[in-house]
Amino acid sequence: MKKPPSSLLSLASTPVDIRTMTQFGKAAGVLAMLLGSLGMGQATATPSATPTIQWICSTEKTPWQEFPVTTSERTNPSTGSLISLDPKTTYQTMDGFGGCFNELGWEALLSLPLEKRQVALKALFAPDEANFTLGRVAIGANDFSLGWYSLDETPGDYAMEHFSIQRNRESLIPFIKAAMNYQPKLGIWAVPWCPPSWMTSNGRYSHGTMKQDPQTLAGYALYFSKFVQAWRAEGINLYAIHPQNEPRYNDGIYPQCGWNGQELNRFLRDYLLPQLGKDQVKVQVWYGTIVNKDLSDYVDPVLGDPKTVTGITGVGCQYGGRDSFLAIHEKYPDKKLAQTETECNGGENTWEQGLTTFHRIIEDTSHFASSYFFWNMVLDESGLSRWNWKQNSLLTVNRKTGTIIDNPEYFAMKHFSATVLPGARRIAVTGPFKNIVAFQNPDGSKVVQFENDTDQVVSTDVNVGSSPRRLEVPAKSMNTLTLR
Repeated sequence: MKKPPSSLLSLASTPVDIRTMTQFGKAAGVLAMLLGSLGMGQATATPSATPTIQWICSTEKTPWQEFPVTTSERTNPSTGSLISLDPKTTYQTMDGFGGCFNELGWEALLSLPLEKRQVALKALFAPDEANFTLGRVAIGANDFSLGWYSLDETPGDYAMEHFSIQRNRESLIPFIKAAMNYQPKLGIWAVPWCPPSWMTSNGRYSHGTMKQDPQTLAGYALYFSKFVQAWRAEGINLYAIHPQNEPRYNDGIYPQCGWNGQELNRFLRDYLLPQLGKDQVKVQVWYGTIVNKDLSDYVDPVLGDPKTVTGITGVGCQYGGRDSFLAIHEKYPDKKLAQTETECNGGENTWEQGLTTFHRIIEDTSHFASSYFFWNMVLDESGLSRWNWKQNSLLTVNRKTGTIIDNPEYFAMKHFSATVLPGARRIAVTGPFKNIVAFQNPDGSKVVQFENDTDQVVSTDVNVGSSPRRLEVPAKSMNTLTLR
């Protein structure tokens, strides 16, 4: 084959910023033009043809760049330095990626002109950007609401005659519908941080526990049923509910409510599942969000009850609970798993925190999580809640300057959500990196996610057909390979 022009060699060895390009369409077009210039443009794809590879690499200074993949000089690379896929060994099916819709996030977006607001929403939800296909909402107030509220604060209203989602129509539902302009089938799941305050032991939204009398539990089950029906009537694809956010905790300054595992099992088995059946409300009931590692605390009391377990789709875990993913899968292999919330951090939004989130997505999906959710998708420049708690976010909206900052964890999520599509199957992979995971999408493309967490460039080869390819992987980097 004749030597290509020097201009093409330069193009092939230079990272390309593809953030404004269609993720697969335009990038593939560039590759096709390059191959055509090399005299390969008329080749017809056959089952034996060598797959094409796209490598997206993010470093602190250059996030989301396309890097070159060269032919390896080593005809027989050692196993220890080789990334190798085994598509015949499959694991869980992926449901998708997303984040939590919070009132303060929408308030930050509303500070922007419409055109800039759309830029932020597109960055999160458009298929050619981060491609979030799932989302989470609170039933009532959470720690990043504009303030405390529930959907029925009329004491003793067990029949839910005063139930109302008017507050949701003012903030959360408009936020979700704005996202649906880019992701029309966006799936939403919901969980309460606290029930109506009059249902708690102290009559407050924090530092209390759930009352356990039958009348209160029956009223609360009806509260859930009405929520699902009301939100679906608004045109929201509400696919699942969880009974309680972090039931272990009730000692914070933000909305919380304490339950133990036996109490949650009784509520699910004797009240919530029967109420949904009576009302003919078909919705997935998940068990979460669990922060305890020990299965005997919360998981076993519910999934170990033969009357309850058949009505539970899966288990949602966050923080310490994520350490139990593998144990839950091994004991209850028919139940799905979701990582329901990333760490809050303290508003620093550093590259190291982005790398931590990236490798935790690798770990959790390697331990059978089928969906993954970031906490605050959007906050303003203060990063503060109404309870003065500063936290990280994917995007920061600076209300003073009208600018939008893509924070490091945005890229950590995007590496997965933009390339690992709903319906993908996790497949076996080996390689020289401590944190590595692979998937096969419904269209047959294969995706490898890996982190170089060292301070050095790492040379590795990818086993592609009969011709290994070489990668020079930058230090402290997030990486995605897509093979087609």
